[in-house]
Amino acid sequence: MDEEIQQFSQIITDAFTNIRLSDVKNANSLVGTWKKILYRIKSNSNPNEGKNLAAHSRVVDLKNGILFIEADHSGWISLLRLHRKFILGGLHRELPQLEIHTIAYKLKGNEKIINDYSPEKVQTQLENRLKMEQDALQSNQILQKMEIPKTKKPLPPELAVIFGDLKKSMLTNSKK
Repeated sequence: MDEEIQQFSQIITDAFTNIRLSDVKNANSLVGTWKKILYRIKSNSNPNEGKNLAAHSRVVDLKNGILFIEADHSGWISLLRLHRKFILGGLHRELPQLEIHTIAYKLKGNEKIINDYSPEKVQTQLENRLKMEQDALQSNQILQKMEIPKTKKPLPPELAVIFGDLKKSMLTNSKK
């Protein structure tokens, strides 16, 4: 066995050789700025909405202009998407050197990344896919009536309140 013995200090030096101080500073700034921007978010129904978003999400990575965010529940991801423009605008103002173009989300405990597409684009894609599947099933006379299954995992109580208030305000605004 011809194993080379290295000093511990050399191993540490080799491990950190490729890490630039500017990258570490940018990472620290990004984490702090993420929370700072979220804290500014307020809604009529919940003045602590931004603080809740900050408590239930975290910065995971930044690669090629894509900011990767992890959240505790898909409901938090939905709320983060509602505030997408505000968040990106704040990031561009506070950290222009990072050149963040979009945000991708990851559900905590799940490896799948949820891309940040516009809601209109996603809805159109889903409607088109549903129509194609319904047409295919109806042509085979398999489909009599198609029901969309409800989600199995209930929303956390604080999210249920937020979405309930959002629904009420949408219904109130649509009647005007």
